[in-house]
Amino acid sequence: MKINKLALAAAVFMGGSVSAHAGSELTTLLMLLHENGTISDAQYQRVLAEAKATEQKTIAQTEDIQERLDKATNVEVNVNKGGLAVKSRDGNFTTQIGGRMQLDSAWYGEDDSAAGSTLGDGTKVRRARLYIKGTVNKDWFYKFEYDFAGTGDTRKGITDIWVGYNGFDFEGLSVKAGHFRDPFMLQDQISDNNTQFTERASIDAFTASRHIGVMGSIDRKHWTTALGVFGDKANTNGGSDDEGWGLGGRSTWMPVNEKGSLVHLGLAANYRSTRGGEVQFKQQPETNISGVDFVDTGKLLDVDSYLTLGAEVALVKNRFSGQAEYIRTQLERDTTSDLTFDGWYAQTGWFLTQDTRPYTHKGAKFKAVKPNSPFGNGGIGAWELALRYSTIDLMDGAINGGEMDNVTLGLNWFPVAGLRFSANYIKVLEVEGGAHDNEEADIMQLRGQWAF
Repeated sequence: MKINKLALAAAVFMGGSVSAHAGSELTTLLMLLHENGTISDAQYQRVLAEAKATEQKTIAQTEDIQERLDKATNVEVNVNKGGLAVKSRDGNFTTQIGGRMQLDSAWYGEDDSAAGSTLGDGTKVRRARLYIKGTVNKDWFYKFEYDFAGTGDTRKGITDIWVGYNGFDFEGLSVKAGHFRDPFMLQDQISDNNTQFTERASIDAFTASRHIGVMGSIDRKHWTTALGVFGDKANTNGGSDDEGWGLGGRSTWMPVNEKGSLVHLGLAANYRSTRGGEVQFKQQPETNISGVDFVDTGKLLDVDSYLTLGAEVALVKNRFSGQAEYIRTQLERDTTSDLTFDGWYAQTGWFLTQDTRPYTHKGAKFKAVKPNSPFGNGGIGAWELALRYSTIDLMDGAINGGEMDNVTLGLNWFPVAGLRFSANYIKVLEVEGGAHDNEEADIMQLRGQWAF
């Protein structure tokens, strides 16, 4: 009788188990009892058969429960740098919510004898953006971004709102339509999250900026090309006159494009027809706190169109990186003489830590630094020194917009992915001509940034 109770207890325990490992142990116990003669052959075979049947049933039930759970949770959710990303299990649908916050402070030192000395120290929320982007049916992709920084007329509002398609058989081909940046100038294609300095070089006065349009592009590992046709900006009121239109194109060649090793060459052109409207080129001394433009053409009237050409080069070799661009713009006017303005910059960076400046062929631009040794648990993050020289000339004929030369020294600290702290010292070497003739300013600017 004791033997039957022992065998029955083992079978019941076996049947209640949901673990294959536990079932294996009980099978071993039954085998030992049988070999010792504690239970008979018939008892052993019966209990073993019942145990195996129960185990198979349990496995089937577990698989059914898992399948139901998978169907009930048909998406994968993760948090990346503080943002929220959702993806369907088949990868056909994705949604990501993210943004950026940039807080700036600046201190100015000027020659009081210089004309137009008006810079004031201050702080500013440089950018405060939220975006949603993703894919639909795998081949369609979209983005909507809004900038909350500023108030009233100074608020940028909508920065990006577009939809694209890349389901073509031709590798790297995509088209998109909406409001986005024209394909022009390397430093403008690089997100302001990922520039080496707090502000772009002074040739940003010639930026093509964002417009409503449609663009086709091809992005390959060793070359890219993009061409688009554009109307006006998203926040421009039409009024009684026809709005301007433009064409923009950029092509790049990367004979070397590997992690930590890059040779990038590019050419770009941007044409704008203004229909006899106004054009103005102006630039602050690579700071954005004071809001004072050291060079400024003023409003140029009767401009029929203008063509801006650019050449760019970039290099990366392990911890070293370099980048340079030259921009030239030519204005055609109906009743007065044509004008030509230009500028260029060259900059270099060196990581003090074992990091490198990352690059992507999608858009042919630099992307966010992710430190190899994040701060904490013994890591110190990524540290980078950077140096830049820039010049811009807005003087031609009767236009006395001024010429400005700057040198900028920068220090960047990336403690973890998504966080960045930057310190820039900008030396305005000299301003010739314009309202700030003979200006020589010293600027110290700090930025704290969180991009998610």
